[in-house]
Amino acid sequence: MADDLGFNDLDWKDSTLHTPNLRNLAFHKNTALMTNSYVNQLCTPTRSAFMTGYYPFRVGTQAGVFLHMEPAGVPTMFPFLSENMRQLDYSTYLVGKWHLGYCKKEFLPTNRGFDYFYGFYGPQTGYFNHSADQYHRELKRVVKGLDLFEEVGNGKSVPDFSQNGVYSTDLFTDVAMSVLDNHNSTKPFFMFLSYQAVHPPLQVPRSYDKYCTRVKNRYRRIYCGMLTAMDFAIGRLVEYLKAANLYENTVIVFTSDNGGTSNFGASNAPLRGEKDTIWEGGTKTTTFVHSPMYVEEGGNREMMFHVVDWHATILSITGLEVDSYGDGINQWEYIRTNRPKFRRFQFVYNIADHGSAIRDGDYKLIVGNVDRKMSKDKNRTRLFRISTDPTESKDISRNNPKIVRRLLSKLDQLKKFLHKNVRKPLSLSGSPERFNGSYSSFWCDGQA
Repeated sequence: MADDLGFNDLDWKDSTLHTPNLRNLAFHKNTALMTNSYVNQLCTPTRSAFMTGYYPFRVGTQAGVFLHMEPAGVPTMFPFLSENMRQLDYSTYLVGKWHLGYCKKEFLPTNRGFDYFYGFYGPQTGYFNHSADQYHRELKRVVKGLDLFEEVGNGKSVPDFSQNGVYSTDLFTDVAMSVLDNHNSTKPFFMFLSYQAVHPPLQVPRSYDKYCTRVKNRYRRIYCGMLTAMDFAIGRLVEYLKAANLYENTVIVFTSDNGGTSNFGASNAPLRGEKDTIWEGGTKTTTFVHSPMYVEEGGNREMMFHVVDWHATILSITGLEVDSYGDGINQWEYIRTNRPKFRRFQFVYNIADHGSAIRDGDYKLIVGNVDRKMSKDKNRTRLFRISTDPTESKDISRNNPKIVRRLLSKLDQLKKFLHKNVRKPLSLSGSPERFNGSYSSFWCDGQA
């Protein structure tokens, strides 16, 4: 899973970029390219949907992302995909970004189904120094602390100060390969390699400059280097799988957690909007599934796919017979053969105070202030026909009152299942100044 990858940010969409390994995978004869793949508008909502199989509004993660020193996490009443994979006797590994809560032991990856975790807990951190800067209103200053940890089981969290200066894209790839080196080969594995790239801050080794000379914008040029670094790392990982005799029987999924931010070099062209909006540019993403053994017929898969579908789909890859899980449906048969057993006709982009959106076939209804900029849009209702207007440029709500009424009614029905927002104000109890300079766990709800 890439982080904040723009819809336009691969070299088969923008030829000034350099992603040869991803291109080779995406257009391989054993790859299904999901051309209508959707996620949520931000990191925490998408990651909670991926892990739980439920829409964020049903889990309480619909409103923004968890910050450092925020005493919140995804409610433990919702089992994670990693927990269900472990029940199926898979070894489970997470390397990279977590972002689903860390203040309590019970929120940590190895208490939520992962056998091993190496990475960072919060929204972002330095690519080289692995330190995160969080402005704290009470202190009226920036708090800094390391966010790089290893967990070897049962939520025991150890900060890793030793990797200062090692670029995280390379570091996480090396750790992932090291984990697989030590994997018990009698068991299958589920590896969630959750890259930091290409999320801000814009940082990359100078050696990648030469691949981005045709990019004119300064920020996009750095972004291009970060993207190339991730592409090369993924290429290295695929070569490792081949050398370790794991490649043929491994299913590789590539996706992103939300759209990119144009101020930080990303492009979602030709789509409207960006990260943190429920326009298509914030929620439609590049996704493909590569498997030499299982994807019989490669090429495009044009049916709608939503991040909540991964839970049921991945359970099905293990051989479990499951039609659906949570809000998601099992799309493995369709991915594998291009012949759908189940079809997705609807999905919810999000339901939240600042704006909600729902998709029904070709139509997308948006209610409220989706850009968080224009207060006059608070109760505005818009309707788009995405199949003929993918850039959301023509509001057709006035000409289609019946469709608007029907979809507004559907949103009202779904609001009955709304889970209270689980986000909380920041707490100084989680300050790195209390934990030897690291954003450590075990500090909320009386855990010291």
